Amino acid sequence: MTILQSWSQGVEVWGRDGMRKLWSASNIAVYGGGVKEPEFLNELSQMVGDYDKHTTSTSVGRGNRSTSHQVQRERTLDVADLGALPRGRAVVFASGAPATLIETVPWMRGSQADAVRASIAAHDPSRRAEPVDEPPVLANGTQAGSNEAPKQEDDL
Repeated sequence: MTILQSWSQGVEVWGRDGMRKLWSASNIAVYGGGVKEPEFLNELSQMVGDYDKHTTSTSVGRGNRSTSHQVQRERTLDVADLGALPRGRAVVFASGAPATLIETVPWMRGSQADAVRASIAAHDPSRRAEPVDEPPVLANGTQAGSNEAPKQEDDL
């Protein structure tokens, strides 16, 4: 899984062609907002696609009433919409499905919040015990700096 903060961050690592290959080969891509790259946002906007906007207008004159219906294609999310995507929203692009606007759930409000907190507490580097000032044990079973002979293991 690759997580990037922006398109240009990926371009810096893999080059433009490499980033395009990575993006196009991914089965699921998530855009979480906060990007200020119009070219990339325009491509996302095209991937989200257009929708048919139906409008109806009615006019009345000389005792007659006239109604007309129109269908106009409009961009679902334009560059400005994607650039201003609010916190807590994301657009998911999944293979074989239309783009989907979702509401994100922060881990601290999810069903696994207690497990995540426990994992953070267990693996927090700042909570580790102070290192003991003993020489490391070498692969042969002796402590570094000792004059002890290496241990011989019995053959099986």
